[in-house]
Amino acid sequence: MDLRPTADDDLPALHALFMAAVATLFEPHGFVAPSPRLGVFVNQQRHVLATGTSVVAEAEGRLLGFGASWQRDSHWFLASLFVDPAAQGRGVGPALLDAVWGSAAKRRTITDAIQPVSNALYGRRGLIPSTPVLLFRGRPSLERGSAQPEEADVEAIDVAAYGFDRLADHDYWQLHARRTTWPGAYSYAFPGGDIGPVAGVDSGAAARALAAELARAEGEVRLRIPGSSRALVEVALAAGLRLDPVPGLLLLSETLTAPTALAIGSYMLF
Repeated sequence: MDLRPTADDDLPALHALFMAAVATLFEPHGFVAPSPRLGVFVNQQRHVLATGTSVVAEAEGRLLGFGASWQRDSHWFLASLFVDPAAQGRGVGPALLDAVWGSAAKRRTITDAIQPVSNALYGRRGLIPSTPVLLFRGRPSLERGSAQPEEADVEAIDVAAYGFDRLADHDYWQLHARRTTWPGAYSYAFPGGDIGPVAGVDSGAAARALAAELARAEGEVRLRIPGSSRALVEVALAAGLRLDPVPGLLLLSETLTAPTALAIGSYMLF
């Protein structure tokens, strides 16, 4: 097995491998597997290629798996780690994790709750499940609240909601989504209905921003909220959104705490 840096022309093959890996995980349980469009997958992977680390594993020219991570300040995030179902159990996953592990002390990743192998692998590295990540879907039914768009200190919001700077990621999010700043908060809405991240200086500011974003939504939305962000979960439920049957898990290293004023952007970019 050989490891090498991911190249841009690898990305369609990584998408195909990802689709096969998640289908193998979800379908035996009777669940519908995530199926991001190729363009969405490629855009996120390109952003990680530009701002983080990405590695593929190969053997005799055959793609076995890939891993990717990014680091902002002293905070590290495992964005992707997927292995071809036919190559699982052969040490590919641990080798990829070693290759993208980096040196930061503060670490996070998001996994699917029904993935026992990966969750155990990460747990042995000190990444312990800390809160579910709840996926909400549906057409929101919510009266427009009192929050109105206004200028906000995005850097201060990031420090409060995430604990670190997201400047490089705002460049990506603004390229692909509409950002609105609210009193003490911001929100992103993507074409196709994905909402997030939504972040605030505190849970109340984030919840009001989310309520305002949902109130103006014109169709189906999709939203991912850590269970620890209780005020935002309550807004999603009040809007009549339904819960997806397969939650994610936010895994954290020992010194970190789960967010309370955040709806994440994606599993890959947090």
